[in-house]
Amino acid sequence: MNASNKVTLTIIFIFTAVFSVLAVAMFYQARSDITREGQGALQLAQTLAEANLDTTTLKQVLQNSRHLSVITGQESREVEPTGGFLEQWLAPQSPVTVITSASGQQFRVRANSGAEFDEITATVSNVLFIFVLALLLTLFTLRYAVNTRLKPLAELCRGLDSIQSGQFTLSAASTDIAEIHTLIEHYNNLISSLASKETQVATLRQRLSALQENERRLLARELHDNLGQLITGITVQTYMLEQQKHNPDFIVKACATIQQQCDAVHQGMKDLTNQLYPVFLGKLGLTTSIAQMIQTWQDIHQIEVSWLPDAATIATNLNRDTQVYRITQEIFNNIAKHAKATEVTVSLTANDDDLTLQVTDNGRGFVLPDNTQTAGLGLESMQERASLLGGHLNVRTNSSGTTVTLVAPLALQDKHHYEYSNR
Repeated sequence: MNASNKVTLTIIFIFTAVFSVLAVAMFYQARSDITREGQGALQLAQTLAEANLDTTTLKQVLQNSRHLSVITGQESREVEPTGGFLEQWLAPQSPVTVITSASGQQFRVRANSGAEFDEITATVSNVLFIFVLALLLTLFTLRYAVNTRLKPLAELCRGLDSIQSGQFTLSAASTDIAEIHTLIEHYNNLISSLASKETQVATLRQRLSALQENERRLLARELHDNLGQLITGITVQTYMLEQQKHNPDFIVKACATIQQQCDAVHQGMKDLTNQLYPVFLGKLGLTTSIAQMIQTWQDIHQIEVSWLPDAATIATNLNRDTQVYRITQEIFNNIAKHAKATEVTVSLTANDDDLTLQVTDNGRGFVLPDNTQTAGLGLESMQERASLLGGHLNVRTNSSGTTVTLVAPLALQDKHHYEYSNR
């Protein structure tokens, strides 16, 4: 049942209840008035009889009074009461009273309650008509007002239906009802926020697609430039072995070269596998895995790294450890590509609730983006991984270097927070 119908039923109930109470009060008052009018008419007749009026005049006065009935000889016997139950209750038949004139003639009279009942019935009918008219006017006015004021709610419902279909463009009109106005403001803010989020999601999808394509290019380049060249070299060496099969010295030298190239292929496949997925995390643990990665990175880039682990006793959580490892890996990739640093300090600590990773370099720093939407792919990747951890990622940078701090719960939670600040 809609609001308009509920208001209509409520108003009808109120009017009916008020009219019923008023009618009962009026009928009780009417019964009292009928009794009082009858007694007053009888007293008036008795007073007139004692005023030495002649018989003819007294009889005319009594007969012309609408509050009295003169009983003739033919009506001397009692008659059955007439009228319905309501009339009998309001105007019961009064007893016969004998009035004696100054000449000694007697008149039998009775209070005429039926006349008063007719007046009361007419009054109640007029009141009922006024109530019905007022009810109709009230219902019409309220229904018009309610339907007009609730029109923004109908627009709001259509807007909510449009949200289910993925459309975030239908806004609701304002209204002068404070509660509905507040609701519409929240709805319009929701629409704006959802539209903004949809734009962000589309942008993130594009960036993710670009990131995937970039990873594919790097993988293809690694396979072609490194592993492909090594396999080509092995192929050439085996061909030369066949051509120089009668030259023992060449065979020994070629076998050694092939062995070296096979080792290089094996190491390349291992490095490539580790880049795709750090399978050793489950066996070595987070602390040892980061230590090995730092050692390899230090050997390649010839940059001094101070490794300060203090979290060797944490329990292994593969999902958490993978994200932390990838964030660390991305930080070192950024340092190698952009920082031009000569020293890097890494610390990994843990307490009862949180795991903290901090990486500081003495490089040239960079300009922080105004918000996450304009962040680069590397920084955005770290942000998303911190989000998956339910952690807090803080990046501080200036011309003297950059510090990246990740604080993540030891147990994964459904919350995230990013923060940027300039030192």
